[in-house]
Amino acid sequence: MKTVHGSQFTVHGQKGLTLIEVLIALTILSIGLLGVALMQVTSISGGMFGREMAVSTTLGQDMLEKLRTLEYTSLTTDNALLSGNHPDSTDVSDGLAVGVGSANITDERGQTTGPQIYTRTWSVTDSSPATNMKTLTVTISWTAKGAAHSIIMTGVKVRS
Repeated sequence: MKTVHGSQFTVHGQKGLTLIEVLIALTILSIGLLGVALMQVTSISGGMFGREMAVSTTLGQDMLEKLRTLEYTSLTTDNALLSGNHPDSTDVSDGLAVGVGSANITDERGQTTGPQIYTRTWSVTDSSPATNMKTLTVTISWTAKGAAHSIIMTGVKVRS
């Protein structure tokens, strides 16, 4: 038996946790949970950027395919394969008018109505890389979180 300030008590063994131990454990747990939360935010942000990249790639591939379906010799009837730069509002043959209306801005479905974040343009270069060939270059640009992004896709149209 021990005496402290006139009181007697028996020490049999320490049971339970002290307040300091609980506070230290809670601090370590909260630091770990904060790290997990920050990883989640980063993951969501990366997923959104991946989605934007996938949409822009789809829009670019769609335009390349539309340009490849045009006749090489339709230079007098279809402006899409004339040499030079073209905004998305240029008509593509047989009713495939892409982006008719509000300039060259499109949404993720390729429409010109609704929230529009993608700009799609293309250029045509004659006799490149060889004669009887045209190089088609499609550029998709967008701005996300204040940063400008773009992808460039290139294809070749051969005279058949």
